[in-house]
Amino acid sequence: MTTTAPGVIARLAGRPDATALIHCRRGTSRTVGRGHLVRSCQSAARALHRAGVRPGHKAVVMTRDAYDLTVVAYALCSLGAVPVLIEPRAEVRRCLRDVAPDVFIGEPLAQLGRQVLGWGRPHVQVSLVTGRPPLALGRRLVTRAPGGGAPAPLPREPDGDELAVIAFTSGSTGRPKGAEYRYATLAGQLDALTALLDPRPDDVLLAGFLPVAMLGPLLGLTTLAPAVNHLAPARTPPQALVEPILEHRVTQILASPAVLTLIAGHCARYGIALPSVRRILSFGAPLRLHLAEALREAVPDATEILSVYGATECLPVSAIDDHGLRATRVRPPAGQTGTCLGRPLPGVHPRILDAGPTGIGEIAVTGPTVSPAYHGRPDADAATKSVTARGVLHRTGDLGRLDDQGRLWFLGRKAHLVTATGSALTTEDIETTADTAPGVRRTALVGLGPAGCQRPVLCVEPLPATSPTAALAAVRAALEGHPDGHRVDALLPHPGFPTDPRHNSKIDRPRLAAWAAERLRGRTR
Repeated sequence: MTTTAPGVIARLAGRPDATALIHCRRGTSRTVGRGHLVRSCQSAARALHRAGVRPGHKAVVMTRDAYDLTVVAYALCSLGAVPVLIEPRAEVRRCLRDVAPDVFIGEPLAQLGRQVLGWGRPHVQVSLVTGRPPLALGRRLVTRAPGGGAPAPLPREPDGDELAVIAFTSGSTGRPKGAEYRYATLAGQLDALTALLDPRPDDVLLAGFLPVAMLGPLLGLTTLAPAVNHLAPARTPPQALVEPILEHRVTQILASPAVLTLIAGHCARYGIALPSVRRILSFGAPLRLHLAEALREAVPDATEILSVYGATECLPVSAIDDHGLRATRVRPPAGQTGTCLGRPLPGVHPRILDAGPTGIGEIAVTGPTVSPAYHGRPDADAATKSVTARGVLHRTGDLGRLDDQGRLWFLGRKAHLVTATGSALTTEDIETTADTAPGVRRTALVGLGPAGCQRPVLCVEPLPATSPTAALAAVRAALEGHPDGHRVDALLPHPGFPTDPRHNSKIDRPRLAAWAAERLRGRTR
């Protein structure tokens, strides 16, 4: 067996006795050392090669098990194959049509879906099952190496331009697309995350999102993968998050607002403190102040709480702590609306394209964390990518502006701009004001009707203890102080917004707009 490319194994080789991964499942946890993880990756690589996996093969990996995902992805890289990561609830058939994978590796449920729904047909040549599958589902890939023994010699380091991973977007704002990460892209992302995390030797990182569990060991961190419900993170039992934080003395948390809401709520409900936590990073959707303040109640005063901005195609881009976020909300700079995303990370260069008189335009980014292309989607590349002196410039689809301090501001998705007759309302501008109303969990502005003459409707999700009537009244009062508040044509209470499957934090506005249109059908303006 020959090996090509993969520096990921080399990154794990140091400190073989240190803990790489703490894997939680069904109330138990399993600790995996770095040396054992390396041996498991190399053992899995040999099994993959025997099964027919070769350099350059594109291999879909579909499992909700953090350990299996980590071992399989690293093993594929060590063969020079390319892991393909797809959201389990995404448009899998269309994603696989874009990729045309040679290999499909998945847990039993994913393999059942492949067989019944024909995923990957006719491209898949090698199919392997992780976990403990029934025999009918196919050949099993063992991901746990036998104990003892030294790791095999390390394969060569890859060239930075070699394709490392294809990671699909969640599809929460359109059809999912496969972002290509070169090895240089991965290195840039790891460098940026290292700058954000400022890791220490004794740090324990709680990964609230599955791919973070895969990246954590590459950052040199002991990584705790809690038993998150990856098909619906917001439905995870809160104790499955809080108890491991206390047991393993977690120092850093990376999670979406939905997962952080579970942690903060559980701590508040039972009077639990999290004394070991020194940094919290929120990503996947803007961090609201009420959530930051709820988290503050559970952690030491010195804990840093960061809202991190980025996308699958460029992660991370910028960050701001909750103190800075609070300052921009209490005393917003003149002319600034929306949510402050903070200053760009080192080496990352945001630009505002097609800006109007207010300075608002589309956020575009260059830098080492930017994916250079989409796989099999030249149409998407043409719409979002261009080559500049600083490298590939990626259009994010987000509206924003840069202020005179070099900070980036977010105004919402370009596709979600509400254009009424004679006016245009950005979602983040209206919602950051409406979300301050007491008794309100969150709000969402949607436009009903064709662009240019849409009806602006604000949907309101009350907190459980607040009546819909009281929540609507509080939002009306908050909007009275907003210069465009009077343009919102209707307020509708909603019991719980539909959200993206990956983070349960981004609001599914097309579904919400369809619901609002049905509710308002027949009403007069």
